[in-house]
Amino acid sequence: MKSSFFFSLWCILLTSRWTSSQDTDCLTVHAKKGECILIVHCPALLKIAKSPLVSESERKYLQAHFCGDRKVCCEKPSITTATTTTTTISENDNKGFQASSLLSNEKDCGLDSAGFRIYDGDRTNKEQFRWTVALDYNLPNKKGVRCGGSLINTRYVLTAAHCVDIVRNNKQDLTIRLGEWNIDQNPDCEEFDEEDCNPEVIFARVDQIIIHPGYKKQVHDIALLKMKQALPKNYTTHILPICVPLSTELMQDSFVNKNVTVVGWGRNENGTKSRHKMYAEITTISNQRCEDELEESISDNKMCAKSLTGIYREACDGDSGGPLQIQINGTYYLIGIISHGPRCGQTTLPAVYTRITSYVDWILKQITE
Repeated sequence: MKSSFFFSLWCILLTSRWTSSQDTDCLTVHAKKGECILIVHCPALLKIAKSPLVSESERKYLQAHFCGDRKVCCEKPSITTATTTTTTISENDNKGFQASSLLSNEKDCGLDSAGFRIYDGDRTNKEQFRWTVALDYNLPNKKGVRCGGSLINTRYVLTAAHCVDIVRNNKQDLTIRLGEWNIDQNPDCEEFDEEDCNPEVIFARVDQIIIHPGYKKQVHDIALLKMKQALPKNYTTHILPICVPLSTELMQDSFVNKNVTVVGWGRNENGTKSRHKMYAEITTISNQRCEDELEESISDNKMCAKSLTGIYREACDGDSGGPLQIQINGTYYLIGIISHGPRCGQTTLPAVYTRITSYVDWILKQITE
């Protein structure tokens, strides 16, 4: 049934202020590549908003596209022209995605959602960082979510070797939770003006655990998990892979002094394990500085990051295996896997991450579909 609330809806769209201050890439509710722009520049959504009679489903549809200061996530045309900004990532050079479909060949990998809600602290909204998975254990001395990982295509998850070494011979005791946000709730719902829920979490069984052959304690701390069943190639509105850095520019980048984000369900600084997916914005540092601060050797296939703000924000116990990611031109790339570091919340020392670009060849050789 239609209702006449155009005036109030239009006021919300034109006067409400959320959190974004600049245009950015986003993903529509249909998992299509979009741009966060003023609604007046998006004819499709503007037509709905200006209609004198807007149904409840249309209202929800519009709200789902909100992404910033009077902005909506507007679907881009199917034919686009690449624009060069600070970092150039050539389609022809992106060999992994071009050469095969083994790593996500979808053009929209690594796109964050159009979510606009910001919480106190570092809690994500339920649509953010949808490539982050939770690893759920069912062992006598290890139960529940203890590690994370990153979805890189329809069948494979990247994580830390130390997270799965304990179940390498008991893969039936490990479950991959995709589309997860609140580990104590399924489906994940938020309460604002009304209840808003994601589709149900996918509990995927593991078909194969592939640990790097050189793994030993904190060396070559990387592994692949192959799921028994592949996800649909168009993914869903709450599950999407992250991009793996394959271009020459990214493969050669040392990623020093870069603003990055780490994501997971680890413990907070007060020692309490988080129920919700959390994130921290930190900065990468040079391996030499990392060695000096940690007083340990940091090889080239590792990298380090820490908070440089004076406020402790870092990967914590339970975040292991999760992504260290960087956003370039609106797209997130997986550049590190959370490996190890000091006890969370007790120091401003850096944490150590497995450097993804050192293992791209190994990753490509392992994935078979």
